[in-house]
Amino acid sequence: MAKLAPYRAKRDFTRTSEPAGKTARRKGSSFVVQKHDASHLHYDFRLEMDGVLKSWAVAKGPSLVKGEKRLAVHVEDHPLAYADFEGTIPEGQYGGGTVLVWDRGTWKPEGDPHEGYEKGRLTFRLDGEKLNGTWHLVRMAKRSREKQESWLLIKAEDAYARTEDDPDILEEAPLSVKSSRSIEEIAPMKSAAKKKSVAKKPATSSAKKPASRSKSTTKEAEAHTVEVEGVRLTHPERVLWEDQGLTKQELAEFYAGIADWLLPHLVNRPLTLIRCPSGAQKKCFVQRHSWAGMNDAIHRTMVPDTSGKLEVLTVSDIQGVVALVQSGVLELHVWGATLADLEKPDRLIFDLDPGEGVEWSQVIEGALAVRERLKAQGLESFVKTTGGKGLHIVVPLKPKASWKEALAFTRSLAEAMAKDEPDRYTTTSVKNERVGKIFIDYLRNNREASAVAPYSTRSRPGAPVATPVAWEELTSDLKPNGFTVENLAKRLASMKQDPWSEIAETDQALPEAKRTRRTPRKA
Repeated sequence: MAKLAPYRAKRDFTRTSEPAGKTARRKGSSFVVQKHDASHLHYDFRLEMDGVLKSWAVAKGPSLVKGEKRLAVHVEDHPLAYADFEGTIPEGQYGGGTVLVWDRGTWKPEGDPHEGYEKGRLTFRLDGEKLNGTWHLVRMAKRSREKQESWLLIKAEDAYARTEDDPDILEEAPLSVKSSRSIEEIAPMKSAAKKKSVAKKPATSSAKKPASRSKSTTKEAEAHTVEVEGVRLTHPERVLWEDQGLTKQELAEFYAGIADWLLPHLVNRPLTLIRCPSGAQKKCFVQRHSWAGMNDAIHRTMVPDTSGKLEVLTVSDIQGVVALVQSGVLELHVWGATLADLEKPDRLIFDLDPGEGVEWSQVIEGALAVRERLKAQGLESFVKTTGGKGLHIVVPLKPKASWKEALAFTRSLAEAMAKDEPDRYTTTSVKNERVGKIFIDYLRNNREASAVAPYSTRSRPGAPVATPVAWEELTSDLKPNGFTVENLAKRLASMKQDPWSEIAETDQALPEAKRTRRTPRKA
C-alpha cells in the first residue's frame, strides 16, 4: 500500500472519479499511454512493474523517430486500475483536465527490469496498438533543486522506427484506443466553450445543390461534432483548404452529394490515400494500410502477395468515404483492379504529365493521339482531368489479361509514341529530360500502383477535383484543374448524360501480343 501513498495523498476521491486502487499481487506486463490535457497537454507513459504502474509525464509525447529524445519526468506510481481510466478530472484537483487512453498493450524488458530501473536505463519492447518495437528510458543526472527525476524516452532503431519526414504518430492517430473519441469529445463542456468563437459561416450542404443524386443526412450531434450519412465528424469546422475556407464538414457533404457519380469508380478497389489531418497547406502523407482508431466503415482485407499476405483498404458505400474524410483524407487513389480479381486489371491508365514549357493545347493533342492509337487496336477509351496539369486516358477491360500483359501493352504504346515523336513525348520520369515534352506514364499499370479516382479531390490549392469529361470537351476552354469542390455540383446538375456512362458496359479485351519469329541465321 505504501507504493500508492503519494498517489492517494494528492487526490480527493470524493471529488475525482480516478480509481483509488491498490497494489496488485499479480505479475503482469501491461503498458498504457494516456493523453492528458491538464494545465498543458502531455502524455503519461506507464509500465506495469511490481503491482503498480511506474509513470512518466512525457511533455511532447512519444516519438517514433529513431534516436529522438523526449523528456519524461518520473511521477508517482499509479494503481493498475488507472490504465482503464478515461474521463475528466475536476478543476482544482491534482492533474485537473481530460484524460484519454491513447495506447495500450504489453511490454517486455531486455534483461532484469529491476536492475535496469535502479541503474536508470531501461530497454524494452512494446507491443501496442500504436507503439511497437524497442524503446529506451534513460535517467538523466539530477540537478540541484530538481524535485522529480528527469528521464528520456527514446525510440530505438528497428523496423518500427520512422524518419523525420514520416508522419507524426501523435497527429496520425490522435484518438482513444478505448473509445475512439477525441479529447474534445471526452470533455464536451470544455470543448463547447472553446468553440464559441469558431467561424460563423455555416457549412453549405451539397444535399441542397441540384447535382445531388443522394441526399446528405446531416444533423448536429453535439456542439463540437456533426453526423454526415450517419458517420460522426469531429472538428467539422476544421478548414482543409485555407484559400477557399472549405471545412471538413463541407468536404464530407460534397462527397455525399455526388455519391452516385463517385462510388462506381471507388467501391471495392484497393485504396492509396493522401491524408492531410491539418489541411492541404500542412503536412500530408501516404496511407495504404489500417491505422489505430480507423472507422469500421473502412474495410481491411488481407489479399495474397508475393511476400505472403498484404493488407488493403477499401470502401463499399458513402459511409466509408465520409469516414475517410473524418481521418483527414483529401485524395483517393485506386488500383486498376477490384477485389473480385486483383490479378487481372479491368482499367488501364495512360497518365499524360506535361513537363515545363508544354502548353495545355499540346496535352490535349497528346490525349487525342493516345485515343487514336488505341482505336487502331480496337479499344475504346475515356478521359478525365486530374486536378493537376495533365490528363488521364482510361481503358476499360474485361478482366482477362494479367498485369504483366497490361504493363507490356501500355509500355509498347507509350514507347512507340516517344519513338515516333521524340520531341513531343518521353517515357522517362527524369525531370530534366522532360522539359518541353509530355511524360507518358504507363507504370501505373502495375498490380499495386494506383491513380487518382474519378471525382476525388486533390490536396492542392483551389480544392480541384479529378473529373471525367467527354472527348468533345477537350478544348482550350477546359482547364485541367478547373473543376473544384465549389463548382462541380453545378456542372453535374447541368449534364444530360454522364460522359463515362458506358465505361462499365464496354466489352473489350487487350489484343493478343504479336509474336515476331526470329529469322534463322544462314550458315
